[in-house]
Amino acid sequence: MIHISSNYNEFEFAEYNREVDAAHVRKLKKLIQDMGLRQPISVTPNKEIIDGQHRFHACRELGVPIKYIIDDQLDMGSVVDLNNASKPWTVQDKVLSYAAQGIEDYVKLVSFHEDCKEMDKRISMRIASMIAQGSSSSPGSRGMNLSKGTWKFREDYDVALKRLYALGQFKRWDFYLRMSFVSAFLRCIRTMDDFSPAELLKRAENNPHLFIYAANAEETLRVWENVYNFRRKKHTRFF
Repeated sequence: MIHISSNYNEFEFAEYNREVDAAHVRKLKKLIQDMGLRQPISVTPNKEIIDGQHRFHACRELGVPIKYIIDDQLDMGSVVDLNNASKPWTVQDKVLSYAAQGIEDYVKLVSFHEDCKEMDKRISMRIASMIAQGSSSSPGSRGMNLSKGTWKFREDYDVALKRLYALGQFKRWDFYLRMSFVSAFLRCIRTMDDFSPAELLKRAENNPHLFIYAANAEETLRVWENVYNFRRKKHTRFF
């Protein structure tokens, strides 16, 4: 049964839902102006919005009545599936949702991501998760999946911060947050006892013409070899 209400204050938002995308709301406003609200929002018996929060915001900004259905069968998995059918959830949407549900590893990751953004606002949630776990492996490998709620913050928080600040030394190069660079950087820290980010930085500054972007981690390591070995008698090998 479809209900209609103009009392926007009677609705509440599920804390585990994703953040509102203002650009998406603007697109919906135009569609609703042209065609009306074709798809009702879904709410719990307590009027908590579990699907359609962007439609709700668009209707409220336009001042048009809310069409809604009451469904007491939806859970968090259903919320993600429903939203994916209209506007796919990003990795960050899902991480924030899991954090809002109180999953400790995700709460910790959200906090770490905030620290990352203080250093560079361009750092994505996925890159933050890689720095946090100190691995260049895919976030979905080894039984951990960032998007499915199984990711683990396995490292000490302060150790993760040290990796972040070490990586941040290379901020002057636009490509330092590319997956190839981060993967190679974390691989060196994890597997090379004598790897020195400060030394790599020094040599990169002295030989900027050699310190260039490479498409994958293996090629990046070759670039670093060239930088390390330029005009040196003793050559350093990166794997």
